[in-house]
Amino acid sequence: MSVPRPLNPAWTPHGRAAVGALSLVVVLFALSAGPTHDGGPPPPVRPTATYTTALHPSATGDGRERVAVMRGGELSMGITGPKASVSGPGTRAMLKLALLLLPLLTAIGLGAQLRRERDQRRKSEQRVMAFVATACHELRTPLTAISGYVQLARLGGLADLEKFDLVMARMTDETRRMSALLDELMLLARLDLGQPLRSEPVNLAQLCREAVADAQACSPHHPIRLTILPGTHAVTGDRDRLYQAVANLLANVRHHTPGGTRTALGLGTEDGFRVIEVSDDGPGIPVELRHSAFERFVHGGQAATHAPVASVGGGNGLGLSVVAAIVTAHGGTVSLEPDRRGAWFRIRLPA
Repeated sequence: MSVPRPLNPAWTPHGRAAVGALSLVVVLFALSAGPTHDGGPPPPVRPTATYTTALHPSATGDGRERVAVMRGGELSMGITGPKASVSGPGTRAMLKLALLLLPLLTAIGLGAQLRRERDQRRKSEQRVMAFVATACHELRTPLTAISGYVQLARLGGLADLEKFDLVMARMTDETRRMSALLDELMLLARLDLGQPLRSEPVNLAQLCREAVADAQACSPHHPIRLTILPGTHAVTGDRDRLYQAVANLLANVRHHTPGGTRTALGLGTEDGFRVIEVSDDGPGIPVELRHSAFERFVHGGQAATHAPVASVGGGNGLGLSVVAAIVTAHGGTVSLEPDRRGAWFRIRLPA
């Protein structure tokens, strides 16, 4: 069931004024629609049941007409009152008033539209500024770590070979993390601009098998159960991006649940859609944060929290937003379903 959208505050007072002015015009036209008279008694009612009335083509020239009435076999002549006219002075005044109000109504509607567009543009600019600020912070974190390791090497703190290998491994991890962040930022920018993705046949069953195998290799302590229902699980889309969407959901479990958390990945068909489900028995997502799960730079439940991550390529707060952007670009939907334990994500793609 659809919920009606609230009126825009910028439009409400002006909309009421426009409706009131339009109602006034309607009332004035209704009052002026009837016959106009110059005073005196109303015109006589012409007989319809017992009399025969005939109209002569001639007229008196003052807006009245001659009528011949047959009564009891005798013909009598008469002149009716003035005819109804739609071109009287009252009607002309109403038309002038309508012509004056029409530009006013147009100006009110145009002004409200411009205000709505201005507010939307301002909100969009604020979102872009917040996005850029958070992205800069995320990029600064690995750069700061790499800079610190470089300074340590210059001061001779890496003379020990074991310490040197450890620092090199950490620098490699931070570099990969920064590269992954840049790749996801570029992907989101492309999808926001509406740039098309590749369109090719994709076997979702094979894709899910590969995603599960790679996730198990990254974290053997997070067991994954794969269930593929019978049927053909083919869609048309960008295989690499669809793989990324499934891999990000599995990585979300890996990054935000303790070791030993069990994950289930299911693939099937429902109402003409291919459905991919990823669920786990971990701690889940807090209720107050579920509505923002697919927003950008949301870390483990809250935005703008820059906690260190335990593995490379994750925890930057873009994983679920990338999933949502990829699925939407394929004409599908992704949702976070209510569950008593853990998190339960559903992807629906057109078959």
